[in-house]
Amino acid sequence: MIALVTGASGCVGYALCEALLADGGFHEVRGLVRRADAELPPGVVRVVSDLSCCADADVIFHCAALVHQPDAAKEDYHKVNVGFTGQLLDACNPERPPRFLFFSTVAVYGESTPRTGVAEDAPPAPATPYAASKLAAEKLIDRWADDVGAVAVHLRLATVYGPRDRGNIAKLETAIRTGRFFIPGDGQNKKTLCAVEYAATAAIALARMGSMAVAGKRFVIADAAPYTLREIVVALGGKPFALPLPLALLAARVLKGRTGVAQVRKLAADNVYRGSLPASLPPAPSLRSVSRFAGTKGGGDRGGGFPLSTPPPRSSAPPLLPTKEEKEGEGVAE
Repeated sequence: MIALVTGASGCVGYALCEALLADGGFHEVRGLVRRADAELPPGVVRVVSDLSCCADADVIFHCAALVHQPDAAKEDYHKVNVGFTGQLLDACNPERPPRFLFFSTVAVYGESTPRTGVAEDAPPAPATPYAASKLAAEKLIDRWADDVGAVAVHLRLATVYGPRDRGNIAKLETAIRTGRFFIPGDGQNKKTLCAVEYAATAAIALARMGSMAVAGKRFVIADAAPYTLREIVVALGGKPFALPLPLALLAARVLKGRTGVAQVRKLAADNVYRGSLPASLPPAPSLRSVSRFAGTKGGGDRGGGFPLSTPPPRSSAPPLLPTKEEKEGEGVAE
């Protein structure tokens, strides 16, 4: 069997390539990247911008995306997250379509949730161009699967953390490390996170399941339980210094204007998602079930027991597709 991973040099894609190689169930693991010097795990067959690699793939894990770019235009998100997805689908053999696993996001449910969380089958309510583009890509994939008789599975990942992360947890860790962070409110609001290793494990398990169990379905991929913001901060090595929310909002308004206020409100919100993965999947991790945090920029072993028992992070690799932000040194596509 041939597995193809798009965005193979990114946080999720790299971890998935490593897991596929260790699994041994695929005789070839291909990594689709944009640049010939993109870092990939040893043993991965490098494919540089050549979509003909889709034609004989048995399973495609589509991780590539424009993400973590709040200033990117709506058109940029659509071009990469929907347009490139369409190019991948067009490159597949309609007579022998692959199983297609799409890495989507819990952001399709909206920017905040009740503390009790939202269920996996809740109606989507995307509030950002990124989330809207991911939902549009899900629908595009479903139409393709219906047309060619393929099995498509959507993995709605919670906020991912772990080696090579350059997203929300990486930025939080940087803010803590540089002394530019305080907890807005009491820190008891909850966040659902996802260890990147578990995202890879769940994806491989879903790739193997019977069609009736997974075809066309959406699965929330996340750790076993949500964490309080205070727990996350402590696990990242930070001191749980808190400001009452009104003071935090005032400080944010003075220092960063509307952008700062929006960031504080997002940090103080609950983001809890309840999944219903098949019981045959390996158990999800939790704060109590793993030995250490190996995480983001400057991560490594911090003690404290934050999830992920993996090696320290490697250097960040380039995105699959070029973007305006990348040209300015800020692009992230994984």
